[in-house]
Amino acid sequence: MVLPLNMEYIVIGDVHGCIDELKTLLAKQNFYCNSENLLELNPDNKHKAIILLGDFIDKGSDEKLKETIEFLYKNYHHLNQKEKHLYLILGNHEEMVYRYITKDPSLKITPKSIETKKKYYNSVKLLEKDEQLKQLFIELYHFCKPWLYYNYSNNFSITLTHAPCPEKYLRQENQEARKKMVKCISRSKNPKMALDDLIPYIHQEAKDNQHYHIFGHLSQPNIRKYKNKICIDTSAIYGNRLSCAIIKKNNLRFDSVPFEKKQQAGIQNSNNRLFNF
Repeated sequence: MVLPLNMEYIVIGDVHGCIDELKTLLAKQNFYCNSENLLELNPDNKHKAIILLGDFIDKGSDEKLKETIEFLYKNYHHLNQKEKHLYLILGNHEEMVYRYITKDPSLKITPKSIETKKKYYNSVKLLEKDEQLKQLFIELYHFCKPWLYYNYSNNFSITLTHAPCPEKYLRQENQEARKKMVKCISRSKNPKMALDDLIPYIHQEAKDNQHYHIFGHLSQPNIRKYKNKICIDTSAIYGNRLSCAIIKKNNLRFDSVPFEKKQQAGIQNSNNRLFNF
């Protein structure tokens, strides 16, 4: 989907139920909640749109995950009544949770898959016991796009996906490309392998230009940038920061807020840095 050029875009990395941090980060961009938990449009933000880069569920506490889903559902409908102000990109956690709760027949149920579901996709249990919340999530899932594209000029553009992927798959409308933009090769299955060796195409395809590819998914200690490749997942749920990229015309800048300790931080198994040259 190609984004309109008349907006300034706030692109937010992996939320994972960090709803308090999300609200704080949005407030820094002049989006404030009213008494009904709705983000109000005002003269300072009516020219702005919010983009979540995928993985707004899982890893957080049940309370915060429920609050996140309800907040996004209400505000997706509220902010997009006349002109679109909220976009959702599909993350691998939304994809897998959707498959679990809709009983996708292609999912093989084994002791290993059951263990994986409990360990990595804790939203499944929450949604399975709350039918109303499950329906809200399913609707949000169908609003998610695998990619968004901001094409300002011949010299400046930004492709947004949840996961890093080879350039040949970017913005392609086929099932294989969709999978690649949603999830790259698993780090959990290759814990001792450096990210730069696991997904070498990211730095090999990086170019010294302003045709950026911005993604999340990889849970980094800070925003990681190499040439035109940028990862903005800064490990909010692991007690670090929630970050965003701000696109305004042909300018790109970044902002972040710290973890607020209103839920227990997750434990990260490893700190595998991208572009760790």
